[in-house]
Amino acid sequence: MPLCTLQFQPSGAVASVEVGSLLHLAAAGAGVAELHLPCGGRASCGRCLLEVVSGEFHQEAVGAAEGALRRAGFVLACQTRALSDMVLRVPDPGVASLRVVTETHLLLDEAALPEPGETTPPVSAVMLQVPPATVETGYGDLERLALALAPWRGGPLTEGLRCSLSLLRRIPELLRADDGRVTALVADEGDAVRLVDLLPGADPTAHLGAACDLGTTTVALHLVDLASGEILATRSAYNRQASQGADVITRIDYARKPGHLEELRQLALTTINGLLAQACEAAGRELGRIHCFTMAGNTTMVHLLLGLPPSHIREAPYVPVTNGPPTLTARDVGLLGHPEARVLFAPGVGSYVGGDISAGLLATRAARSDEGVFLFMDIGTNGEIALGTDDWMVTCACSAGPAFEGSGIRCGMRATEGAIERVSLSPDGETVTYDVVGNGRPCGICGSGLVSLLGELLCRGIVDRGGHLLPESGCSRVVAAGATLGFLVEGSGNTASGADLVLTEPDIENLIRSKAAIYAGCDLLLEKVGLTWESVASVVIAGGFGRFLDVERAILLGLLPDLPLSRFHYVGNSSLAGAYLMLLSGEMRREVVRLAAGMTYVDLGSEPGYMDRYVGALFLPHTDLGRFPTVASLGWWPQTTSPPRVVRSRTIHQDTRNT
Repeated sequence: MPLCTLQFQPSGAVASVEVGSLLHLAAAGAGVAELHLPCGGRASCGRCLLEVVSGEFHQEAVGAAEGALRRAGFVLACQTRALSDMVLRVPDPGVASLRVVTETHLLLDEAALPEPGETTPPVSAVMLQVPPATVETGYGDLERLALALAPWRGGPLTEGLRCSLSLLRRIPELLRADDGRVTALVADEGDAVRLVDLLPGADPTAHLGAACDLGTTTVALHLVDLASGEILATRSAYNRQASQGADVITRIDYARKPGHLEELRQLALTTINGLLAQACEAAGRELGRIHCFTMAGNTTMVHLLLGLPPSHIREAPYVPVTNGPPTLTARDVGLLGHPEARVLFAPGVGSYVGGDISAGLLATRAARSDEGVFLFMDIGTNGEIALGTDDWMVTCACSAGPAFEGSGIRCGMRATEGAIERVSLSPDGETVTYDVVGNGRPCGICGSGLVSLLGELLCRGIVDRGGHLLPESGCSRVVAAGATLGFLVEGSGNTASGADLVLTEPDIENLIRSKAAIYAGCDLLLEKVGLTWESVASVVIAGGFGRFLDVERAILLGLLPDLPLSRFHYVGNSSLAGAYLMLLSGEMRREVVRLAAGMTYVDLGSEPGYMDRYVGALFLPHTDLGRFPTVASLGWWPQTTSPPRVVRSRTIHQDTRNT
């Protein structure tokens, strides 16, 4: 068998392997430690990306992401075979742009993306040559502009051309600035056309949009060139509303007091507008050139952004002001950008299942294919779930809390630079090995890291099935943490803050409550439609930490069902990806309305069986081990003392303690 030489940058490691060898095996043989395969090489986690500098290769089919990965110059090492000598670069996992790309639009169903130049955004840029005014016709400037737009509309504008008074006052000057050559930014409103902006000359840089995921804990957005569909910049940040409440219920209650609703609205606007300013600065574009927005958020977040009273969301019969706000302007909402920019919202389904889920389903194949029953799980602060096929869907929301986004956990943080995202322990628990996002010392532990850590503690007999740390395990890392116990992940001398990183028993209780809420919600939906877990052909995991979740550890804890690993798929920030599709395609905007209209909303608060299921899931993995046969077969469970209280770029580090 002929041999080929593979060089891995930036380390310079070299491997001589047979032609046809998998890249990840060659990398392992060459000692490339930066490449990880937490999914075991099943192409489900996307964490073994390699950039191809040169050489020939063959990549196995990896779904809709394959073509997009190729265009971006990346391959999955676990699915790619070398056909010649190659030079490969291991990307720096601390580069935020790569992390964001792998979480969003690279994972979209490629067939859903319009070709460059064939986008149909909510506001179109139309280059026009408007004939000069003449005495004979007597047409006014606005009427001449409407006549010039008729070919774009496909016929006369029978209802005329609408525009704001401030723009109407400027039209004479704009039409005459470049001999009638103008760029009209127009929105088709069905019975009429609205002129959003008018610029002199042909200006291809004028056509910008922003897609935004307004999350309870995190806000993320893309700045997009609408002509090409190119994402010019991506930014994300904590939602500043979190200072007044970690979850939607707390914020709804806070908003009841005089002046507090406006305070929350301004906090959301400050977050979004700050990201818009950062994105425009990074892309070298003007804020005033943003002419349309698409927003995806849960029902409460949309109400708070718009200053709509949210109190009825949590009062029987649990009715919001609206599930699908009408198209508004940036001026009305308070967004930076052109004042007349159109703001479109992904439609919601119910009080606790909003447009973020409609947009998320839009961004996946699951709801638009005939591949069997799917379970869509957006694991974030609220834990929204959708179950169904391309013919029917039921949906609900679980009050999971923000634990999986790092909030409410003593050592928790968002999945940004400095976050521990994966943990492994030696058999005695004394040696902790972990991956950190970016280069440097750890600052805290993000959601995927918390799942990984708790799973390891359970495996090593350091925590029991009720979530209690066991000093009798003999592990010296079980330490006093105030009035409770904790597990010391890293000592103060090796952390960015200079403080110990400790996972406490109350943190573990918080994680168990969160996972129990999600599992119980899924279980109830299945019973409502007369199905079992075995009926689920595909489990689609979305949310802030879905892309880096260790599925095997999540099953071990009872967060995910005990199903074959091949049935699990990651889609990252599907809400943002769906908002991006809405920004580019009129067909996708119609499709998201269809998806929302086709979902049946189940209110868990009015379901008497939900609490029983929730209490049953307050063990690791569950009170009934028969539900987790693969886990039960391991047979190494430590003694359970009692259940938890029921209350409504990577750097490899090692820390070895002396026993």
